[in-house]
Amino acid sequence: MSFRFQDSRVFIVFADVPDPRVEAQAAALLALGAGLADRNMIVFAVIGDDMVVPIYGKAPPGSAAGALRAQYRAQTGSSFTAVLIGKDGTVKWREDRPADPAELFGLIDTMPMRRQEQAQRKPTR
Repeated sequence: MSFRFQDSRVFIVFADVPDPRVEAQAAALLALGAGLADRNMIVFAVIGDDMVVPIYGKAPPGSAAGALRAQYRAQTGSSFTAVLIGKDGTVKWREDRPADPAELFGLIDTMPMRRQEQAQRKPTR
């Protein structure tokens, strides 16, 4: 099964077991909820092979932890993996550490689709 996240950028945190880094990542991102909303983001965690935990927005219906791990190559046994998926469905960032929200937002803001979105919002005179 392949997941598509239409009209959203998706940030997924994978952990084998409940992990304080997941909680810290969630808190750091939720503190900047307006930035998540402005960038059309969905954030969730995949814990183990059987738990999908929403952090901001909703994971797609029928999301299966094992299928998400397979699709984004986050195998069980790697204790922490964070992945950013662009609106085009491709992986834009992957690390084995929590993301600094400023780094994440900075990366997103350089993406062509994001620049188009920002240009469309600018008021014309």
